[in-house]
Amino acid sequence: MIVVPFIAFAVVLGVSEIYGNDVSDLYGYAIFIAIAIATFFYGQEKPVKTLFAVSIFATAAMLVGVFTNGITSVYAFMAGGLACSVMWPCIFSLGVGGLGKYTSQGSAFLIMMILGGGIIPPIQGKLSDIIGIHQSFIIAVVCFAYLALFAFLVKGMLKKQDIDIDNIELESAGH
Repeated sequence: MIVVPFIAFAVVLGVSEIYGNDVSDLYGYAIFIAIAIATFFYGQEKPVKTLFAVSIFATAAMLVGVFTNGITSVYAFMAGGLACSVMWPCIFSLGVGGLGKYTSQGSAFLIMMILGGGIIPPIQGKLSDIIGIHQSFIIAVVCFAYLALFAFLVKGMLKKQDIDIDNIELESAGH
């Protein structure tokens, strides 16, 4: 969980360098990878804590990206994408938690709602036509902040159903 992200980063840099690209500006991005790994470990494999922490990290990264320029904003925008890699499993488990006999329908709706990934980019694109591409990432700030709010609120909703989502033990798949 620590080594693999750095290996993946090294592979991407290595392939880019093989094709003759100067990747020296990207070496500093390893710091953001380390922060993302620390954020993931902070979540302790608990969906609420992980989603909240990673969403706050992504929100902060997007804000840094919007309010800075140059390589700092590049690193920050890339870090927001990196944070997305661990969000979906948390969103899914929290989204279907407490649905009981409606879990299969809820999971189907969640899968269909991935379409949101097809809705947000055109909204951001339209905003970028108005205020510029760099500043249009404020849309990502709003989306990540919403996910942090969702993580915060859903824990209380599930507690009202006597579900402590962070302490549910996963059952063996029987394989």
